[in-house]
Amino acid sequence: MSQALPLIVGIGQVLRGDDSAGHRIAMALQEEDPAGFRALAVHQLLPELVAQVHQASRVLFIDATVDPRRCLQWAALAVEPVQAALLSQPFSHQLNPEGVLALTLALYGHHPPAWQLLIPALQWRHGDRLSPLTATSCSAALALARAWGVGHA
Repeated sequence: MSQALPLIVGIGQVLRGDDSAGHRIAMALQEEDPAGFRALAVHQLLPELVAQVHQASRVLFIDATVDPRRCLQWAALAVEPVQAALLSQPFSHQLNPEGVLALTLALYGHHPPAWQLLIPALQWRHGDRLSPLTATSCSAALALARAWGVGHA
């Protein structure tokens, strides 16, 4: 068995404006072909992701948020710990990071340490353009995610 690597999961719909932030960051990391960690771009968190999370040494989830506090203070991007939490809809196909961890715990008896990086988002219209706020935040988040992946954040 190969050594477990850190896993970065970027979440977002690529044709829904700012919602694509996490997905874009993961794709940029994949294009860099990083050594020492894996990057995965997904449209949403699904139960099928649990096996990959289980095999990781640690996990960082990156997603867009409409939280007004974060949108007003975009410069305060931070990697925050995430804990497993009971699923609010146990039979739902779509999950949040806490639900992925809870499902991993239920299936494997443990889950790797996990964090999240939330990108402020202002618009969710159809299209592939980011708002200026989200575009600026993505640049900062990419550097932060890269540092986290190699153990420097």
